[in-house]
This record gives sequence, structure tokens and C-alpha cells, in this order.
Amino acid sequence: MNSRENFRSFIPAEKTIPELTVKAVLVGILLAIVLGAANAYLGLYAGMTVSAIIPGAVMALALLRPFRGTILEVNLATMGASAGECVAAGVIFTIPALVLLGAWTEIHYIETTLISLLGGILGVLWMVPLRRALVVKTDLPFPEGIAVAAVLTTTVGGEEIVREPDGKRVSGIWLAVGALLAGLYKFGELSLKIFRGTIEGMMSIGRYNIAEKSQDGWIYGGITTSPALLGVGWIIGPRIASFVLIGGLIGWVIIAPLIALATGLPVPITAEQIAEAKAFGYGNIMIGTRIWGFFQIWSEQIRYIGVGTMLIGGLWAIWTIRNNLVDSIQEAIMGIRGRRRIEAKKRTDIDISYKLVFILIILLVIPIFLLYLWLSSLAVVSLFMAIVTIFFAFIASALAGYLTG
Repeated sequence: MNSRENFRSFIPAEKTIPELTVKAVLVGILLAIVLGAANAYLGLYAGMTVSAIIPGAVMALALLRPFRGTILEVNLATMGASAGECVAAGVIFTIPALVLLGAWTEIHYIETTLISLLGGILGVLWMVPLRRALVVKTDLPFPEGIAVAAVLTTTVGGEEIVREPDGKRVSGIWLAVGALLAGLYKFGELSLKIFRGTIEGMMSIGRYNIAEKSQDGWIYGGITTSPALLGVGWIIGPRIASFVLIGGLIGWVIIAPLIALATGLPVPITAEQIAEAKAFGYGNIMIGTRIWGFFQIWSEQIRYIGVGTMLIGGLWAIWTIRNNLVDSIQEAIMGIRGRRRIEAKKRTDIDISYKLVFILIILLVIPIFLLYLWLSSLAVVSLFMAIVTIFFAFIASALAGYLTG
């Protein structure tokens, strides 16, 4: 495996220029709020998020240039945007599970804020000992990091113009243009109701006898025109988009019709369910009832198949990075025992003291324990879960860092 031990940064490690400044932190906070909110919406709407780091870099350039921001200040603000997006993704992909499982009847904002705060701090602390194992002593490509480096190092003239690695010119103004067009589209669809953004329907595939019971076979088909999803597809590219498409086809075209054949389509019973069915059919209760039934199958069965698939994928990813996890643990132990330099001469090789990091991680057991105790009122279970959380946070941080690379 190659190493980046002798890598020379764009700003020489021996040179010191403004980096951790008030303006950089404020811009980073602003971008974290804006892009975190945008990604939270995308995640809840489309089931997946996109990286905010590249648009964050362009926006940071635009905001800091009038204040003569250095490239390191822009980089710091960009990391703020990325961190906000990551925390938002962590919340929307986990907290709704409490509602789906019936543990919560609604989203509790104070508890959610505390969970995301403690989880975010814990993840940042674990990345300190993981940094060298995943970034320096590795040959992971980090494609998004390379792209952002290209954005930051190729700013030209007095305009917010950058070049992507393939040489294409990109201007920050296109972000505003895209946001304006998307806003006009959604305004016309939802507010003015000039057109419908969703086209869907049912197709009969015949009648079958299953377990001595005759059932009608149906396939649901639909398409939603969405600027947000168009942007997601453009960013993630055809390879990842094809995975999403194949997963959708397997769920909706194969598994859902088979379940409908085996058990029959669910039928709306309550007044609220009947109203939902009418909305699905745009007034046609017969069509709407069938579409509603398919969405019930998706909500109650298909979705959990997807969750199981993601769990298997996560376990496999952890297995593939087992050597990196061992290296990270060894690196952390060496740092605690003082066998590695704590104060580095190079600016790019300065870490927080490993002893301080692990003291803070151990101290985090206290607020995590109190949070669990508040939610469960079980002291022993809360203490056990707090310790388990610390351990699994290390695994999750290593996994996230490896997948990012």
C-alpha cells in the first residue's frame, strides 16, 4: 500500500497563513445550516443525500473572496459545509427509525438535537487517531477531496470561476441559476398547480390462482419529475444512479407484485386512508385504491427488505476495512503511550494530543449515559449502552472515513 508521508501540499507545510479565523468559522456555520437543511430535505424526499463539499467550496469562495479570505480559510469553511451535511444525513437516516418502530410517536427535537450533538462530537474525536491510518498511511483516492482541491487551487481572475479536474469551467453563479429554476418549477407545480409533477398508474398482468385462491396481478408504474432528483443524479453519476434504479425496479416491479399476488392488495378502511387513496387516484377511487395498496406494501414490507440489504452491505464494508481498523487502533495506542510525536514540526502534521482526545472520549460517556437514562430510565442498561456507543462510534467513524476515500 502506498503512503502520503512525503506528500507536498499546495501551501507548503513550512508556511503559515490565516486558517482558523472568525470569518472562516462563521461562513462554515452558515454553509452547514444551508446545505445541511438542503440535504436533509433531499434525504427525506429521495432516500439518499449528495455530497455538499463541492457546492460548499464554490459558495465559500464566493463568500470569502470579498474579505480577502485565504485558500486555507476557504478550505476550513468548506469543511464546515461538509460537516453540516454529514450530521443532517446521520439524523434523517436514523431518527425516523424510532418513529417507524413505534418507539416515538413524533420527532422529539430536544432529544434529536442532543443525540446529533453528542454523536457529532464523538465522531470528530475518533477521527483524530484515524486520520493518519485513513489519509496519510493509505492509497485511498479520495475523489471528492481531489475535486475540491482542484476547485480551490484553480480559482482565476476576479471572478468566482474554477475548473473541474476535466478542465471544464464552472461558475458559482450557476448554483444560483439552478436554485432559481428549481424554485420556479416547484412553485408552478405545488403552488400554482399548472402541471403535475408525478405520473403514475397500474397495469394488470392477469389473474392467477395462488393457494386455491384467485388473485388479480398488478404492476405499479410511475415517474416523478423533480429538479432535486435531477441534481442528485447529475452529482452521483450513472454508476450509483443505476444501483438506485435497479433497486427500485426489483422492489416495485418484482417483489411488490409478488406480495400483492400472494396476499392481495391492502384496502383502505379508515376515512384518512380513503382520502389518501382518492389523492393517489386524483379523484378516481378505484385507481387510487390500487396505488394506495402498493404503497402500503412498500411501507410495511419492501422498505424493511431495503434496510436489511443496507445492513448486509455495511457489515461487508466493515469486513473489507478490518486491516485499516487494526492499524488505527495500533496508531492510537502508540499515541497514548507517547511513542509518537505529539507536537509535529510541520503545520500539516499537527494533531491534538491523543491523551487529550481519549480523555474527552471517556468523559463523553457521562452525557451519553445521562441521555440514555433520560430516554429509558434504566441505569444499568444506559451505562452499558453508553460504553457500547463509544465502541461502535469508532467502527462507524472508520467505516465512514474509508468509504469517503
